[in-house]
Amino acid sequence: MSGASTARAHDPKRGLGWKFWLLFFGESSSAVGTAASVIALPVISFQHSGDVRQAGFISTAMSLGIVLARLPAGVLADRYERRTLLLGCNAAGALVLGALAVLETSDAAPLGVLVLAAFLLGTVGSTLAPAENVAVRNFVDADLLPRALALIQSRMAVAMIAGPLVGGALLKVDAAWVFAADSATYLAAAGCALLLPSGAGPTVTADQTPLEATLTGLRFLWRSPFLRYAALNATVLNLVFNGLLIVIIASAEGSGAGELGVGVQTAAMGAGALIGSLAAAPVARRLPPGPGVAGATGVVAAALLGFATVHSTWGAALLLAVATAAGPVITVVIAATQVRITPPELQGRVYSGSGFLSQAVAPLGPILAGACSHAFGLTATLTGAAVVVLLLAVTGASIAARPARTVDTRVPSEEEFVEVPRG
Repeated sequence: MSGASTARAHDPKRGLGWKFWLLFFGESSSAVGTAASVIALPVISFQHSGDVRQAGFISTAMSLGIVLARLPAGVLADRYERRTLLLGCNAAGALVLGALAVLETSDAAPLGVLVLAAFLLGTVGSTLAPAENVAVRNFVDADLLPRALALIQSRMAVAMIAGPLVGGALLKVDAAWVFAADSATYLAAAGCALLLPSGAGPTVTADQTPLEATLTGLRFLWRSPFLRYAALNATVLNLVFNGLLIVIIASAEGSGAGELGVGVQTAAMGAGALIGSLAAAPVARRLPPGPGVAGATGVVAAALLGFATVHSTWGAALLLAVATAAGPVITVVIAATQVRITPPELQGRVYSGSGFLSQAVAPLGPILAGACSHAFGLTATLTGAAVVVLLLAVTGASIAARPARTVDTRVPSEEEFVEVPRG
């Protein structure tokens, strides 16, 4: 690397660039709108039918769309132009939501239409994710990736807080307004995508079938000890965090805190995720990937153990905030390392492969939490979850301690990537 390039790499005032910010603000607007629609769809279904099971169908349909699209989306992100994918997916989301808004003006959206819309929105979101990830990798210099990925994590945390509030307020006025507003956010994201330059990274020629292309990405992921552990880490933590809401409800009811306790503790989780997203970039820059992930996972385990023994609503809220603050740190460290050690032509498929398993099993979290709480009690369930997460942290630490030829924990330069294993 030349002297000028070295100075540029260490310039603390260097920005992420207009291409990243255009992409970021476009996808941020649709993220808030989508979070509002995620709340509105099951609520409207319940209001129309009075049957809570139908509201469940909506959430299941969206989760199914996310999972089924995850692996094909990685192939698309590696094979086709990313600006085209971003533009097409956002336009499709705007069309689906615009149609829902029109139907809702006359209360003419039957359950089947709502289920189909939820499925399509899940598919759109799942397809957008790897396309955005690959674009960010090519719009942002390698040493600035942790900052960019941390900003994306903070966007998700803000959307989790603002989306339901916006959705609830608009539902009070008219359900059609929620979908019209979300359609507008998708149109804004499509407009931003249209302004992006073409050619955000290399595309792969279609010399493999989609199945072969998918398996190539999965093989690369499996042969990397760090990426294999990262997929396991995401799977276990998604199960734990998705089941926490059930535990919070049961714990609040058992302690007499009631709805206020549930609200305080749930809000603390959102606040913790936001704080963690702000801390993620400095952690990712200062710690090697293995110790960074293992240490943050250990923080989750300690916070869960404390939550199992604390009976104060505010004490529990603080511990939940600590646990969820560690989540974005883990995600950013893993994502930054994954992007840096994956060949450019495999970025989309490795990203989608690593997220597929965790997305597929995440809906089981509430079921497992409820079943274990009923069978063993809340304290034993939380203690068991803390022990599992602690073992996960220990596993991460042992992987980080392996020889450098097995796990390379240094930060590669922009010109380097791990060669695809052969044989």
